[in-house]
Amino acid sequence: MVLNFKNIKLKITQNKLNRFWRPIGKFWNITQIKINGEWYNCTLRFIGKDNKYYIQFRHPMKVEKRTNTVTEIICEGLYKEIETSLIKYNLAQYLENTHYINSISYNIRKSIFDKRRAMLIFSLALMPSVLFYLINANYENIIIHLIAENTWVQTFFFFLTISGFISIFHPFSFRKEIGKEDIKEIAKETMKEEKNNEEIKRRSTF
Repeated sequence: MVLNFKNIKLKITQNKLNRFWRPIGKFWNITQIKINGEWYNCTLRFIGKDNKYYIQFRHPMKVEKRTNTVTEIICEGLYKEIETSLIKYNLAQYLENTHYINSISYNIRKSIFDKRRAMLIFSLALMPSVLFYLINANYENIIIHLIAENTWVQTFFFFLTISGFISIFHPFSFRKEIGKEDIKEIAKETMKEEKNNEEIKRRSTF
């Protein structure tokens, strides 16, 4: 997206490491300033004081995309400072992915992703319970009468109750042995994660 600040054009491009789903981290998006008809990478600094809002454009440089090599530097430090409106001030921060709203969004998405297994199990328990209520409420407690009149069903629920009570003091589960395919998949995921970490480290260092 391109934003206009008086005589300055700012382009903010999505960083590929910033995933909406399955986030691996929160990274700054790529900010560029147009100088003499060409786009230069730059950093932004946001300053708010006395109800006035300023954006500083710093360290404009040209970077080779494939190798991340700096090929040209316009200046070190501050290049220009522009006073802007509160709306553009916040919009630029949001697009750069440094606004507090970005942090809230990331934390929510990360929490949902990390707890997806628990949410799935909860949904599997909730849906049959809702269905149980709706059927009984609309068909004169047909399932309750079926359970009350069927010894096998009552025995099954009694077993679940007793086993659940026992698991409080002595948890038990059916374990699945790890096979060759599982080991290969784990190794593949580990190598992929290490590669992502190296890429993040390289970009952060740059």
